[in-house]
Amino acid sequence: MSAADASRWTLVAGPQFRTPELDSVDGIVAGAPELTLLRTIYVDTIDLRILRSGGELRLEHGRGWTVVLGSGENAAQHVARVHHFDGTQGVPPAALDLLTGYTRGAPVRPVLHTRTERRDVVLTDGDEQELGTLRDDLVTVMHGRRIATRFRELEVVASGDGNGEQARLASVVAALRAAGAAPASSAPTATRAMGAPAAAAPDVTVPPPSREPSAAEAVRRAIALAVTRLILNDAAVRVGTDPEGVHQARVATRRLRSDLRTFRPLLDAEWVARLREELSVVAGLLGAVRDTDVLLQRMNAAAATLRDGEATAAMGVVSGLEEARAAARTALLEVMRGERYRRLLDDLVGAASMPRTTPEASGNAAAILPSLARGPWRKLRKRVAQLPADPPDADLHEVRIFAKRARYAAEAVASVSRPGVGEFASAVAKLQEVLGDHHDAVVAEAWLRERESLIEDRFVLGELVGLERAAAAASRQAWPAAWAAARKAHPHQWS
Repeated sequence: MSAADASRWTLVAGPQFRTPELDSVDGIVAGAPELTLLRTIYVDTIDLRILRSGGELRLEHGRGWTVVLGSGENAAQHVARVHHFDGTQGVPPAALDLLTGYTRGAPVRPVLHTRTERRDVVLTDGDEQELGTLRDDLVTVMHGRRIATRFRELEVVASGDGNGEQARLASVVAALRAAGAAPASSAPTATRAMGAPAAAAPDVTVPPPSREPSAAEAVRRAIALAVTRLILNDAAVRVGTDPEGVHQARVATRRLRSDLRTFRPLLDAEWVARLREELSVVAGLLGAVRDTDVLLQRMNAAAATLRDGEATAAMGVVSGLEEARAAARTALLEVMRGERYRRLLDDLVGAASMPRTTPEASGNAAAILPSLARGPWRKLRKRVAQLPADPPDADLHEVRIFAKRARYAAEAVASVSRPGVGEFASAVAKLQEVLGDHHDAVVAEAWLRERESLIEDRFVLGELVGLERAAAAASRQAWPAAWAAARKAHPHQWS
């Protein structure tokens, strides 16, 4: 038996399969089947980029358009996976926009027509307590007006997660198998109907780590990880309901730029320069949105600590930030909906599959890469040594940037370095976090002072400024200990 999870079973059978009398299964009462007839058109690029990522773009007669944003490891993150759109004619532009991370703007066309006779059966126990449902689909794949193939899909889904329910439904599954159904993966209907072309790997895959990779293999894996993160958060950025999507996309662009810098001696110089330049544009626009998200979170948290009347007065700041965020999102989406961004995605997909490495990259990764990552650490250590006893805020922000570069570089080579390098990267990440909190508080105070007209009550303004100043002071006090921990964690040998 194959199960997508502990409470869902998927099976397939031939078109002549007959569902057994489920009432004969001990403790099961089957309701009357609810019949639905579906006509569906699946739309995709010529090379099936959507289906190969586990996603779907389909038009169901009488129901409109549906977008499914990937599945499994290729499912979009920080956004609803399924979206519905009205219309019966051309593909809605908003639907195509959501799928840009997968299609990269390539033209789409109908690739599959199906007719489905669906029977949903509610399964209860003797006390009329619902246990789950059986969905029985007879799928007919059409080629023009001709029937190309037919098959049955059966899915048993538990209503709850109780062990008793699952045990009884497992008996239903056993009865279906005894009647001729076979276990199957939870692949979408279209993938099953189209076979190998739709089940092929997506355009970006992260290769598994090998025991003794070459430098080129390690570089490819690092790039593929970051490109995957960007693609899987593309839709979340476009929808804009979860700030974490913007954050993860920004991290992806920053990590890509950092990895390209770290591995630059092993990569084509012109290729690296062009990719980093294009990434910097997107990273900057994502950063503008992310900065307003962080400010909004801080202001809302600060306002929540004030008394009712004071909290109401502080809402003027929140309204101003929401306007700033809307403007930043408009600028970001204008670029993400343009040809330049789609070309960047194409270039990144190519980089994740075959980065332009030099002949030197064919050498052993463990012997080559660690030395490339030590440079950012030396620069960080040198910059900290230059600080005065009481560093200005701008100097601490600069140290944070150097810490981020050192962390990303260490993380990029940790898998081919000594174990201590990973622990060192974690210690530097904590230093970066402390300095990041300091910078966020400094920026928040400056923002409040520049826009003090948003709060008529000067007392409330003073309270908000005081909260941010106190937060900055706490981080300033904490950073020397975080720096000491990072220095202590630094390994004597990286390889």
